[in-house]
Amino acid sequence: MNASIDVDRRLYREDIKGSVAYARALYKRGFLSPAEQQAIVRGLRSIEREIEEGSFDFRQEDEDIHINIERRLVELIGETAYKLHTGRSRNEQVVLDERIYLSGEAEKLEKCILRLSVALFEKAKINLKTIIPSYTHFRQAQPISLAHLFLAYYEALSRDGERLRDYRKRLRVMPLGSGAAAGSSVGIDREYLREELQFETLSRNSIDAVSTRDFLFEFEFVCSSLLVTLSRMSEDIILFSSDEIGFFDIPDDLCTTSSLMPQKKNPDSLELIRAKSARVFGNLIAALTLMKGIPYTYNRDLQEDKAGLFDTADTAIIALDVMHEVIRGLEVNKERIRTLLEDSGGFLFATDLADYLVQRGVFFRKAHKIVGSIVKYALEQKKKLKDLSLEELRRFHGSFEEDVSDIFDLERSVNCHDVPGGTAFHRIEEELSRIEKELKRQI
Repeated sequence: MNASIDVDRRLYREDIKGSVAYARALYKRGFLSPAEQQAIVRGLRSIEREIEEGSFDFRQEDEDIHINIERRLVELIGETAYKLHTGRSRNEQVVLDERIYLSGEAEKLEKCILRLSVALFEKAKINLKTIIPSYTHFRQAQPISLAHLFLAYYEALSRDGERLRDYRKRLRVMPLGSGAAAGSSVGIDREYLREELQFETLSRNSIDAVSTRDFLFEFEFVCSSLLVTLSRMSEDIILFSSDEIGFFDIPDDLCTTSSLMPQKKNPDSLELIRAKSARVFGNLIAALTLMKGIPYTYNRDLQEDKAGLFDTADTAIIALDVMHEVIRGLEVNKERIRTLLEDSGGFLFATDLADYLVQRGVFFRKAHKIVGSIVKYALEQKKKLKDLSLEELRRFHGSFEEDVSDIFDLERSVNCHDVPGGTAFHRIEEELSRIEKELKRQI
């Protein structure tokens, strides 16, 4: 029940890094001789190599990574190893390890987000003038540039990256020197430790430092937000690559066939991203629930904070890597898109038709109702909206003129949304130019 070594053994690098810095701080304070400091540091480096080579003997009876390393250090250098724990508590040791670990994971995630962002930018750039229907309520709405959709994914992903960068200032807080609850009793030089371990600031309150885990569930929230983005992207691509729609073709190596039906090409990689998001959300809720009833300061409940954390970090990185491969290899079926647009009957231009009336002085609410009646009429007559004659349109309102036929043009419809953030081609070109500069700064 007490043992956590099967989970927290992953923190061995972080634990050794913190211990090396602490040994140097103890020497600086006069608690270790030069020879003792050197022996401890050499012993810790040797243990790190043993773990990496797979020869280290992890023992359940030693409970956690801290005691396993200490036990082996005693075996290697003798009782001098016990001096390493002078003035130090496992309470501060574990939170230090977690903060170092998350700094590394946050950096990996930033790189993965950047790779996917570049892939989305490249896919948008080559599909600027590919026009597809937009969807609201998953019903065809208005014509848009396909690039506009890819850049929508880019924007959501960009905010996730921004959250991750903003989170770092709360993560890079150095807790070592907080002791078990009251602060170091040996006058350890915390500023020296901060510099050695490359943290930005010192924790301001020893009670808070050893008992808080908000830096942990903030990371899990950022990953949850990220997985929402990836899950929604997955859902779009699954639907748009279906037989019924067929806008996209997913790379074969990211799909599987059915065990029964040989014609199937199942988007398993995207379905699994969608499913794994649920696990990440669950880990966040577990972390919040774990913390809500814990009195200050440290309690053993906090031993249970790591399994979900490791799972969240691993899942987020894998999901980003897979989505990068999906976007990079995604093929756009332009012929199928053209066919679908042609078969849509021109109903995508219904809003354009209402705008046409508005430009001729009709109040929008009235124009909306008029066009609704026209759409109903066209459906009843089994006609395409764009095939209705001027005479038929004038039955509903006398403002229609010969030039009404001009509105049934896809590029014109897309380009009439000429506002910052709109789908007009030149607005997207402006965005692509801005994003290219933004990506170059990050790369």
